Amino acid sequence: MTIVAAVVAVVAHPDDESLIAGGTLALAAAAGARTGVVSLTRGELGPIADPALATGETLGAFRERELRAAGSILGVSWTTCLRWPDGELPWIDHDRAADEVAAALEPGLPTAILTFGDDGLYGHPDHAAAGMIASLAAGRAEASSGEEVAVYEAAWLADVVPALVDAVREQGLPADLWGVDPRAFGSDDVRATLVVNVRGVLGRKLAALRAHRTQIGGHHLLASLPDEIADRFLHEERWRLTSERDGRGILERLFDGAHV
Repeated sequence: MTIVAAVVAVVAHPDDESLIAGGTLALAAAAGARTGVVSLTRGELGPIADPALATGETLGAFRERELRAAGSILGVSWTTCLRWPDGELPWIDHDRAADEVAAALEPGLPTAILTFGDDGLYGHPDHAAAGMIASLAAGRAEASSGEEVAVYEAAWLADVVPALVDAVREQGLPADLWGVDPRAFGSDDVRATLVVNVRGVLGRKLAALRAHRTQIGGHHLLASLPDEIADRFLHEERWRLTSERDGRGILERLFDGAHV
């Protein structure tokens, strides 16, 4: 039986969706789900890898276009950037933001929201706040529609990124990750309830990440990551389902029904 559902990444900045959920979004689209991305900001305070691409004044608009390009690579049905200020998500009106996110979700469909957990992936306050807002939005959307809205939080293992960085350094390749210490990524305190094998769409995930050209320049680890190393370290996306209805979540049922 075909399972009709929506799968939506709710994130802080353009590029977050490809980093934590690119493979899951691509597989969900292939399984017949309506897929989307809500970015709470346009990432207007982010770095600019190549000054020829954008300036501080134009970066937000440029990153919005990068999100559309990445979404197209992943087969995402739609993308949208809200206008909350980059770098300030912990202090904005979370109720208002949650209302805006809920309004963007697909009406009348069981929906899986992909977002960040409390760890913010690497302690990023905007990421952690996006996860809180996504959870609020899920409750509002479920109450108004009567359809199930489930929240899946990214649950990266703490040893993966340091090992990835070591592997690329051994080959003399760029190892920068936005200036973040590799040891900051992930947490062994968060147990995944679903591990999605994304090997079949890993090339598209990497292409989507590289579509965010202002964020991934030539010195970034992901710019020239060899396929073999990517396959060793980035072949799965791990999620924690924050609540269950009838024992199994929307993604589990979607992927089982599509034999993904």
